[in-house]
Amino acid sequence: MREQSWYRRWLSGNNLLNGLLVVLLILLIIFLSWQIRFIFEPVRALFTAVGAPILIAGVFYYLLSPLVKWLTRRTRLPRHLAIGLILIAMIGLVAGLVTILILVLRTQVITFIDHWPSYWHHSEQFINETFKSSQFKPVREFLNQTNTGINQNVIDWSKKYLTTGVAGIGSVASTLTAVGITAVSTPFILYYMLLDGHKFSGFISEKFPPKSQQSLRQLLTDISKQIAQYIRGQLGVGLAVMIMFGIGYTVIGLPYGILLAMMAGFFNMIPYVGSILAQVPVFTVALIAGGPKLVIFAVIVLVIEQPIEAHIIAPKILGDALSIHPVTVIVVLLSGGHIFGVLGVILAVPTYAVVKVIVTRIYTWWRNNSALFKEEMEELKQ
Repeated sequence: MREQSWYRRWLSGNNLLNGLLVVLLILLIIFLSWQIRFIFEPVRALFTAVGAPILIAGVFYYLLSPLVKWLTRRTRLPRHLAIGLILIAMIGLVAGLVTILILVLRTQVITFIDHWPSYWHHSEQFINETFKSSQFKPVREFLNQTNTGINQNVIDWSKKYLTTGVAGIGSVASTLTAVGITAVSTPFILYYMLLDGHKFSGFISEKFPPKSQQSLRQLLTDISKQIAQYIRGQLGVGLAVMIMFGIGYTVIGLPYGILLAMMAGFFNMIPYVGSILAQVPVFTVALIAGGPKLVIFAVIVLVIEQPIEAHIIAPKILGDALSIHPVTVIVVLLSGGHIFGVLGVILAVPTYAVVKVIVTRIYTWWRNNSALFKEEMEELKQ
């Protein structure tokens, strides 16, 4: 009988040692990848150049693909013509909305800058009167230092971006060029995504062995559904929140209400945490510009908006699309924000949802094929 090698004697049939060896190899691969990370620098540069148009086109792809299917089914138009009509309408709509928003925001930003000295003086006076007791001296000093720091930052920002003159032309030109390239390239990328995106899962699965093609095609379909549900749901809820707050802030006469409503809609796309962050600038502006009375009105708007969002809009639009526990969402957001910044906060939850689908599929395959679960599977079949 042939003598077994040392590997077979030590590791064959020992699931614990095999598992530890796999973990060790994975950690070694991660460590070596980090040591040679400079090799991936061209990839990072490439993503920096084309990442923005691809991400924007991807978002619009998931928003417009149902409309493309509906239009081609109802009108019998060829797919490329239906996509062209939809893109022309979308570009006109987006251009009109952006023009209106720029005009509104420009007016509000200029007004804010003009009134900033009086706001700063009012806030300083409010702090000194509220915490004038000697017991609150540390609190008063801290708030005054914070207020002074904010004021200095606003002044520095104004000097940098509003009075740079010729020195800032290069920076402005560079920014406008980047925005222009993104604006021009995004519709072309989106057109081909809408034209051939539904073939992606089949195109990828055909490159794998026949036995795994069906499973891989289903995996890619599930991932696409998760991303689509998240994007459509979050953008829908964010838009509804923006409209509700815009109406509410206009009714109570809150300064810069449109700007604050847009910020609230944007922050609301960050699950759970975003709604809280959105109220910080709202109550700050209300307190500085209108005093306690306007703060009470802002609270009333929030009290009216929250039940409508939580019990009507979010369940109808978003539902339980991702089936992720709230604590998990918060941990993912904190981790993504700490590692990748603002982009990490935006992409953390959908990335986790995709990874969850992949891991769930792998675990299900392992249970169905591993001898460790053989007895359990036989009992379930009986």
